[in-house]
Amino acid sequence: MNRLIAVTLGDPEGIGPEIIYKTFSRFHPRSSVIIVGNINHYRDKNIQVISGIDEIKKRGVFFLHIDKPASETDESFGYVRKVVDLARIKAVQALVTGPISKKNWLEKGIQYKGHTDLLAHLTGVKRVGMFFWTENMKLALYTIHMPLKEIFNQIREEKIVSFMRFVNSELTRLFSKKFTFFISGLNPHAGEEGHLGDEEIKEINPAVERLAAEMDIRGILPPDTVFLKAREVRDSVVVCWYHDQGLIPFKLLHMRSGVNLTLGLPFIRTSPDHGTAFDIAGKNIADPTSMIAAVKLADDLIKRK
Repeated sequence: MNRLIAVTLGDPEGIGPEIIYKTFSRFHPRSSVIIVGNINHYRDKNIQVISGIDEIKKRGVFFLHIDKPASETDESFGYVRKVVDLARIKAVQALVTGPISKKNWLEKGIQYKGHTDLLAHLTGVKRVGMFFWTENMKLALYTIHMPLKEIFNQIREEKIVSFMRFVNSELTRLFSKKFTFFISGLNPHAGEEGHLGDEEIKEINPAVERLAAEMDIRGILPPDTVFLKAREVRDSVVVCWYHDQGLIPFKLLHMRSGVNLTLGLPFIRTSPDHGTAFDIAGKNIADPTSMIAAVKLADDLIKRK
Protein backbone atom coordinates (compact mmCIF):
# COMPACT_ATOMS: atom_id res chain seq x y z
CA MET A 1 0.00 0.00 0.00
CA ASN A 2 1.06 3.58 -0.56
CA ARG A 3 2.81 5.24 2.36
CA LEU A 4 0.48 7.04 4.71
CA ILE A 5 0.40 10.60 6.12
CA ALA A 6 -1.75 11.29 9.18
CA VAL A 7 -3.10 14.84 9.56
CA THR A 8 -4.61 16.09 12.83
CA LEU A 9 -7.38 18.68 12.86
CA GLY A 10 -5.71 20.76 15.54
CA ASP A 11 -7.93 22.87 17.77
CA PRO A 12 -11.41 22.50 16.23
CA GLU A 13 -12.33 26.04 17.30
CA GLY A 14 -9.48 27.44 15.22
CA ILE A 15 -8.81 27.41 11.48
CA GLY A 16 -7.40 23.85 11.41
CA PRO A 17 -10.51 22.13 9.99
CA GLU A 18 -10.88 24.85 7.34
CA ILE A 19 -7.30 24.89 6.07
CA ILE A 20 -7.15 21.08 6.04
CA TYR A 21 -10.31 20.83 3.95
CA LYS A 22 -9.02 23.51 1.58
CA THR A 23 -5.64 21.78 1.35
CA PHE A 24 -7.00 18.51 0.04
CA SER A 25 -9.50 20.25 -2.20
CA ARG A 26 -6.53 21.84 -4.00
CA PHE A 27 -3.62 19.42 -3.57
CA HIS A 28 -3.37 15.65 -3.90
CA PRO A 29 -0.14 14.19 -2.48
CA ARG A 30 1.48 11.04 -3.83
CA SER A 31 0.98 9.34 -0.45
CA SER A 32 -2.38 8.36 0.98
CA VAL A 33 -3.75 10.59 3.76
CA ILE A 34 -5.91 10.10 6.83
CA ILE A 35 -7.35 13.13 8.56
CA VAL A 36 -7.72 12.35 12.28
CA GLY A 37 -10.38 14.14 14.29
CA ASN A 38 -14.10 14.35 14.97
CA ILE A 39 -16.13 14.16 11.77
CA ASN A 40 -18.80 16.41 13.30
CA HIS A 41 -16.58 19.36 12.44
CA TYR A 42 -17.28 18.55 8.78
CA ARG A 43 -21.03 17.99 8.98
CA ASP A 44 -21.74 19.59 5.62
CA LYS A 45 -18.83 18.05 3.72
CA ASN A 46 -18.76 14.93 1.58
CA ILE A 47 -15.78 13.12 3.11
CA GLN A 48 -14.98 9.42 3.02
CA VAL A 49 -14.95 8.22 6.65
CA ILE A 50 -13.16 5.07 7.78
CA SER A 51 -13.14 3.32 11.14
CA GLY A 52 -9.59 1.95 10.81
CA ILE A 53 -6.63 2.24 8.49
CA ASP A 54 -7.07 -1.38 7.39
CA GLU A 55 -9.98 -0.09 5.29
CA ILE A 56 -7.61 1.89 3.06
CA LYS A 57 -7.21 -0.19 -0.08
CA LYS A 58 -6.28 2.50 -2.57
CA ARG A 59 -4.59 5.87 -2.75
CA GLY A 60 -6.64 8.83 -1.54
CA VAL A 61 -7.71 11.05 1.35
CA PHE A 62 -9.75 9.51 4.16
CA PHE A 63 -11.15 10.64 7.52
CA LEU A 64 -10.53 8.58 10.67
CA HIS A 65 -13.22 9.56 13.16
CA ILE A 66 -12.19 9.98 16.80
CA ASP A 67 -14.89 10.58 19.39
CA LYS A 68 -14.51 13.74 21.42
CA PRO A 69 -12.28 12.99 24.44
CA ALA A 70 -13.41 13.38 28.02
CA SER A 71 -14.37 16.94 28.97
CA GLU A 72 -11.23 17.53 31.01
CA THR A 73 -8.96 16.79 28.03
CA ASP A 74 -8.40 19.14 25.12
CA GLU A 75 -9.82 17.67 21.93
CA SER A 76 -6.72 18.41 19.86
CA PHE A 77 -4.54 16.65 22.44
CA GLY A 78 -6.44 13.39 21.87
CA TYR A 79 -5.90 13.62 18.13
CA VAL A 80 -2.14 13.95 18.54
CA ARG A 81 -1.96 10.98 20.90
CA LYS A 82 -3.88 8.87 18.36
CA VAL A 83 -1.61 9.65 15.41
CA VAL A 84 1.52 9.07 17.50
CA ASP A 85 0.15 5.63 18.43
CA LEU A 86 -0.25 4.91 14.72
CA ALA A 87 3.25 6.17 13.94
CA ARG A 88 4.84 4.12 16.72
CA ILE A 89 3.52 0.90 15.18
CA LYS A 90 4.59 2.18 11.73
CA ALA A 91 1.03 2.27 10.43
CA VAL A 92 1.74 5.82 9.27
CA GLN A 93 5.07 7.23 8.19
CA ALA A 94 4.46 10.97 8.62
CA LEU A 95 2.44 13.32 10.80
CA VAL A 96 1.15 16.73 9.82
CA THR A 97 -0.30 18.49 12.84
CA GLY A 98 -2.96 21.20 12.70
CA PRO A 99 -2.49 24.29 14.90
CA ILE A 100 -3.28 23.94 18.61
CA SER A 101 -3.68 26.43 21.43
CA LYS A 102 -0.83 26.05 23.92
CA LYS A 103 -2.79 28.22 26.35
CA ASN A 104 -5.78 25.87 26.23
CA TRP A 105 -3.55 22.85 26.81
CA LEU A 106 -1.92 24.37 29.87
CA GLU A 107 -5.20 25.62 31.32
CA LYS A 108 -6.65 22.11 30.99
CA GLY A 109 -3.74 20.57 32.88
CA ILE A 110 -1.80 19.29 29.86
CA GLN A 111 1.76 20.10 30.89
CA TYR A 112 3.38 20.43 27.49
CA LYS A 113 4.31 23.71 25.84
CA GLY A 114 3.26 22.46 22.43
CA HIS A 115 3.57 19.66 19.91
CA THR A 116 7.36 19.42 20.10
CA ASP A 117 7.47 18.73 23.84
CA LEU A 118 4.58 16.27 23.64
CA LEU A 119 6.02 14.34 20.70
CA ALA A 120 9.37 13.99 22.46
CA HIS A 121 7.62 12.63 25.55
CA LEU A 122 5.36 10.21 23.68
CA THR A 123 8.18 8.77 21.61
CA GLY A 124 10.76 8.71 24.41
CA VAL A 125 13.44 10.43 22.34
CA LYS A 126 16.08 12.33 24.27
CA ARG A 127 16.54 15.17 21.80
CA VAL A 128 14.28 17.00 19.38
CA GLY A 129 14.79 20.23 17.47
CA MET A 130 12.62 22.89 15.85
CA PHE A 131 13.55 23.45 12.22
CA PHE A 132 11.72 25.81 9.87
CA TRP A 133 11.72 25.23 6.15
CA THR A 134 10.93 26.94 2.88
CA GLU A 135 12.59 26.45 -0.48
CA ASN A 136 14.46 29.74 -0.03
CA MET A 137 15.12 29.89 3.71
CA LYS A 138 15.87 27.41 6.50
CA LEU A 139 16.12 28.09 10.23
CA ALA A 140 17.30 26.02 13.19
CA LEU A 141 16.53 27.15 16.76
CA TYR A 142 19.05 26.41 19.50
CA THR A 143 16.47 26.90 22.25
CA ILE A 144 12.73 26.59 21.81
CA HIS A 145 10.10 27.92 24.23
CA MET A 146 12.35 29.39 26.89
CA PRO A 147 12.19 32.72 28.76
CA LEU A 148 14.86 35.16 27.62
CA LYS A 149 16.44 35.37 31.07
CA GLU A 150 17.31 31.65 30.84
CA ILE A 151 18.91 31.77 27.39
CA PHE A 152 22.37 32.96 28.47
CA ASN A 153 22.88 29.97 30.77
CA GLN A 154 22.43 27.69 27.75
CA ILE A 155 25.16 29.30 25.65
CA ARG A 156 27.96 26.82 26.35
CA GLU A 157 30.58 25.55 23.92
CA GLU A 158 29.93 21.84 24.49
CA LYS A 159 26.18 22.26 24.17
CA ILE A 160 26.58 24.23 20.95
CA VAL A 161 28.86 21.59 19.42
CA SER A 162 26.41 18.85 20.37
CA PHE A 163 23.45 20.80 18.98
CA MET A 164 25.13 21.51 15.65
CA ARG A 165 26.17 17.88 15.20
CA PHE A 166 22.59 16.83 15.90
CA VAL A 167 21.11 19.28 13.39
CA ASN A 168 23.66 18.41 10.71
CA SER A 169 23.07 14.69 11.17
CA GLU A 170 19.28 15.01 11.10
CA LEU A 171 19.19 17.18 7.99
CA THR A 172 21.53 14.83 6.18
CA ARG A 173 19.33 11.88 7.17
CA LEU A 174 16.07 13.54 6.12
CA PHE A 175 17.16 15.39 2.95
CA SER A 176 20.09 13.22 1.82
CA LYS A 177 22.30 16.23 1.20
CA LYS A 178 24.54 18.67 3.03
CA PHE A 179 23.67 22.21 4.10
CA THR A 180 25.65 25.39 4.79
CA PHE A 181 25.15 26.76 8.31
CA PHE A 182 25.17 30.50 9.04
CA ILE A 183 25.67 31.15 12.76
CA SER A 184 23.99 34.23 14.18
CA GLY A 185 25.47 36.27 16.98
CA LEU A 186 23.62 36.32 20.27
CA ASN A 187 24.26 39.95 21.15
CA PRO A 188 23.83 43.09 19.01
CA HIS A 189 26.59 43.33 16.39
CA ALA A 190 27.62 39.78 17.45
CA GLY A 191 29.02 41.27 20.64
CA GLU A 192 31.16 43.97 18.96
CA GLU A 193 34.37 42.14 19.94
CA GLY A 194 33.26 41.84 23.53
CA HIS A 195 32.02 45.39 24.05
CA LEU A 196 28.34 44.36 23.82
CA GLY A 197 28.61 40.90 25.37
CA ASP A 198 31.28 38.22 25.48
CA GLU A 199 29.29 35.01 24.79
CA GLU A 200 30.44 35.06 21.17
CA ILE A 201 34.11 35.19 22.20
CA LYS A 202 33.95 32.75 25.11
CA GLU A 203 31.48 30.11 23.92
CA ILE A 204 30.10 30.43 20.39
CA ASN A 205 33.25 31.09 18.36
CA PRO A 206 35.25 28.23 19.98
CA ALA A 207 32.38 25.90 19.07
CA VAL A 208 32.32 27.16 15.48
CA GLU A 209 36.08 26.65 15.16
CA ARG A 210 35.77 23.05 16.38
CA LEU A 211 32.98 22.32 13.92
CA ALA A 212 34.65 23.83 10.87
CA ALA A 213 36.29 20.53 9.92
CA GLU A 214 32.98 18.63 10.12
CA MET A 215 30.54 20.83 8.21
CA ASP A 216 30.24 23.96 6.09
CA ILE A 217 29.76 26.53 8.84
CA ARG A 218 30.02 30.31 8.56
CA GLY A 219 29.95 33.02 11.19
CA ILE A 220 29.57 34.41 13.68
CA LEU A 221 27.45 37.00 11.80
CA PRO A 222 25.53 39.94 13.31
CA PRO A 223 21.89 39.00 13.96
CA ASP A 224 20.61 41.87 11.81
CA THR A 225 22.41 40.68 8.65
CA VAL A 226 22.72 36.91 9.00
CA PHE A 227 19.49 36.19 7.10
CA LEU A 228 20.55 38.47 4.25
CA LYS A 229 23.86 36.61 3.91
CA ALA A 230 22.20 33.19 4.06
CA ARG A 231 19.73 34.07 1.30
CA GLU A 232 22.66 34.40 -1.10
CA VAL A 233 23.69 30.74 -0.63
CA ARG A 234 21.70 27.73 -1.81
CA ASP A 235 20.76 25.13 0.84
CA SER A 236 21.74 27.43 3.69
CA VAL A 237 20.47 27.19 7.28
CA VAL A 238 20.45 30.12 9.72
CA VAL A 239 21.13 29.07 13.32
CA CYS A 240 19.52 31.35 15.91
CA TRP A 241 19.76 31.17 19.68
CA TYR A 242 16.21 31.81 20.78
CA HIS A 243 12.66 31.65 19.47
CA ASP A 244 11.92 35.22 18.40
CA GLN A 245 15.42 35.97 17.12
CA GLY A 246 14.79 33.46 14.35
CA LEU A 247 11.05 33.47 13.88
CA ILE A 248 10.46 37.20 13.54
CA PRO A 249 12.40 37.44 10.25
CA PHE A 250 11.32 33.98 9.11
CA LYS A 251 7.60 34.67 9.57
CA LEU A 252 7.90 38.18 8.16
CA LEU A 253 9.17 36.71 4.91
CA HIS A 254 7.47 33.31 4.83
CA MET A 255 4.37 33.36 7.04
CA ARG A 256 2.25 31.86 4.26
CA SER A 257 4.73 29.26 3.04
CA GLY A 258 6.80 28.28 6.09
CA VAL A 259 6.79 24.77 7.54
CA ASN A 260 7.77 23.62 11.02
CA LEU A 261 9.73 20.34 10.83
CA THR A 262 10.63 18.48 14.02
CA LEU A 263 14.10 16.95 14.06
CA GLY A 264 14.97 13.85 16.07
CA LEU A 265 11.72 11.89 15.87
CA PRO A 266 11.45 8.30 14.58
CA PHE A 267 8.91 9.50 12.02
CA ILE A 268 8.40 12.63 9.92
CA ARG A 269 6.45 15.46 11.52
CA THR A 270 5.58 18.77 9.90
CA SER A 271 3.09 21.53 10.62
CA PRO A 272 2.05 24.89 9.22
CA ASP A 273 4.02 27.84 10.58
CA HIS A 274 1.08 29.66 12.17
CA GLY A 275 -1.38 29.37 15.02
CA THR A 276 -5.09 28.74 15.50
CA ALA A 277 -6.25 32.20 14.34
CA PHE A 278 -9.38 32.04 16.48
CA ASP A 279 -10.32 35.53 15.31
CA ILE A 280 -11.01 34.39 11.73
CA ALA A 281 -12.16 30.82 12.40
CA GLY A 282 -15.44 29.96 10.72
CA LYS A 283 -15.27 32.87 8.27
CA ASN A 284 -13.90 30.81 5.36
CA ILE A 285 -11.06 33.28 4.77
CA ALA A 286 -8.12 31.28 6.20
CA ASP A 287 -5.19 30.79 3.83
CA PRO A 288 -4.16 27.09 3.51
CA THR A 289 -0.80 27.79 1.82
CA SER A 290 1.33 26.86 4.85
CA MET A 291 -0.68 23.67 5.45
CA ILE A 292 -0.29 22.72 1.79
CA ALA A 293 3.46 23.28 2.12
CA ALA A 294 3.57 21.13 5.28
CA VAL A 295 1.82 18.25 3.51
CA LYS A 296 4.05 18.61 0.44
CA LEU A 297 7.21 18.50 2.56
CA ALA A 298 6.01 15.44 4.48
CA ASP A 299 5.10 13.74 1.20
CA ASP A 300 8.51 14.54 -0.28
CA LEU A 301 10.43 13.31 2.78
CA ILE A 302 8.46 10.05 2.84
CA LYS A 303 9.53 9.34 -0.73
CA ARG A 304 13.18 9.76 0.22
CA LYS A 305 12.99 6.82 2.62
